[in-house]
Amino acid sequence: MTKLILVRHCQAQGNLERYFQGKIDSDITAKGREQIGRTAEMLSMEPIDVFYTSSKQRARKSTDGINIYHNVPVITDDRLTEIDAGEWEGTYLTDIEKKYPEQYDNWKNHPAVFHAPGGESMAQVYERVSKALDDIISENKGKTICIVSHGCAIKCMMCYLHGWAVDGISEVPLGTNMSVNVILYDDDMKPDFLMENYSDHLI
Repeated sequence: MTKLILVRHCQAQGNLERYFQGKIDSDITAKGREQIGRTAEMLSMEPIDVFYTSSKQRARKSTDGINIYHNVPVITDDRLTEIDAGEWEGTYLTDIEKKYPEQYDNWKNHPAVFHAPGGESMAQVYERVSKALDDIISENKGKTICIVSHGCAIKCMMCYLHGWAVDGISEVPLGTNMSVNVILYDDDMKPDFLMENYSDHLI
C-alpha cells in the first residue's frame, strides 16, 4: 500500500500581511507555529516513512514540526516550490488587483490560463509538480509519504491526481494553511482520495 499525505505549509508572513509570497522565503507566524503543532498531533500516528518539502522555510519548518513524531528522512525538492510570481513577488494583493486587473482576474477566475508577469504560467507549475509527484511516488512504492508544499503547487498536484489536465484546476479549491490531503494508491497505482483539504484539526 502506498499512501500520500499532502500538506500545505503553515501561515507565513505573506499570508498574514496579504502579499504575494511566491518564491520569497518569508518566515512563519505565531499562528503558523500553532497550526504546525495541531497538524503534527493529527498526523502523529501515521506511519510516515519519508518527507519531501521545498527549501522555503515556511515549508521546511512545517515539515520539521510534523517530523518530531516520526524522525524520518526529509528530502528537499525545489520542484515543490510555489509558483514564481515574477513582478508580483512581495506585492500586496490589493495593489496587484489595481495594477494588473486582467492578470489578477485570470489568477482568481481563470487560473488555467494565468501567467505571472515575468514569472511562471500555471501550466508550467502543473508540469513541474506533476513530474515531481510521479518521481516521488515511483521511488517510494509501498510507503507512506508526506509532501509539504505550497498552495498553488498543491492545487496543481491535486488536479493532476484527479486525472485532469491543467484546465481542470478551477475545480480544485485552495486549502487553508496546514490543510491536509490523504491519497491512497491501490495495487494498480490508481489514487483514491480519503481526505481533501481537511482543516478541522485547526479549529
